Amino acid sequence: MAYVFTQAADNQAIAECEWGKASEIMFTGFSSCIGIMAIKDNEVIGVHLPLRDANNAVTNADIDTAIGLLDGGSSPVVIGSISAWKASASSVYQHLLDTLKPVDQFSYGDGTYGGEIENGKIQPRY
Repeated sequence: MAYVFTQAADNQAIAECEWGKASEIMFTGFSSCIGIMAIKDNEVIGVHLPLRDANNAVTNADIDTAIGLLDGGSSPVVIGSISAWKASASSVYQHLLDTLKPVDQFSYGDGTYGGEIENGKIQPRY
């Protein structure tokens, strides 16, 4: 069954399988998760992607849905536990890279991250 994404109630605490849009966003803590972000209408759109939801492992279709939530935003980036994705879901992660074509990847591991726009690019927040 596919991931079900919902809009976050708080753009400063975007949880797993949630997305949000604001001038600055923050995800809840990542433990093997990644976030994808892009710029749309001078705001950051971000999607919190876990390796697994309650029942299923992430699929290429889930990635396609998540990228769709970025609404054609520009200058996309990936942030978070990239090494976990490369180790546990390498083909799905490669599909993400091939489809999203991120301008940057911030491989930080577990932690709490987000992004804001500086000089027309997404800069990580900690």
